[in-house]
Amino acid sequence: MSAGSSAALTGHFAPSTLSYRDGHIGLVKVGEGPTIGYLHGMLGNPGVHPVLNELAATGHRVLAPSLPGFTGSSQAGGLRNLHDWVVAASEIIDIAGITGAPLVASSVGAMMALEVAAVRPEAFGPMVLVAPFGLWDDDDPVADPFGTTLSVQRAMLTEDTTVSAAFFDDPSDLPADMVVEHGVHRYLTRTSAAQLIWPLPEWGLAARLHRVSNPVTLVHGAKDRIIPSSYLARWSAALPNVVATHLVDDAGHQADFDQPAQIAQIAAAAFA
Repeated sequence: MSAGSSAALTGHFAPSTLSYRDGHIGLVKVGEGPTIGYLHGMLGNPGVHPVLNELAATGHRVLAPSLPGFTGSSQAGGLRNLHDWVVAASEIIDIAGITGAPLVASSVGAMMALEVAAVRPEAFGPMVLVAPFGLWDDDDPVADPFGTTLSVQRAMLTEDTTVSAAFFDDPSDLPADMVVEHGVHRYLTRTSAAQLIWPLPEWGLAARLHRVSNPVTLVHGAKDRIIPSSYLARWSAALPNVVATHLVDDAGHQADFDQPAQIAQIAAAAFA
């Protein structure tokens, strides 16, 4: 892969990039108004996806950085363990300009938001968290989305598999010489997500949740095939400042992709 084609593909998914360590992070910016942040889930930020537009339509400027290794961002060296990832996420919210702002975060991004909030109370304002990873119950385990085929993983992530097309399918306007590179970026995104949650997405977060002082609104897809919807009650009991919970019909693990308008409405109410 040439440096030129890599830059072009990054630009296809992240209209803006910011320098980060020895590489860059992708940043999607949408809308005008008070700033809210968005931390992506396992699907990353495949361009300006619908939930970002729906959040912007509520009268906000949405800033959505991509974590290292996810689509739009380069891989960062030195991410050896969860502590390294937390430090990186803390740096990235500063660079992206979302420190102290209200936040919508999904899946692995929601887990990282909680980890950062536990050690840095000023990191975020009110948070809307969609199906966070981080808790574990042996009697009601979280499913492994990586020990399977790509097509099965796709069906596990969203109830409507068409809503993840920007990630799993090659865009029709993508030049032929970049199709292979898109596949590589897809692989790297999945690898980065796996680094955070495989083999078990349990890194002791439960013991740190008492430090999360932010008002939290919890959202869970009723048809989540990765984290059972019963975890909505577990999170509500574990966090000290939960202001609302929502079980979203016709939504899988990434309810922000399945039901973007509903997630935006929930966020607008939480941030009012």
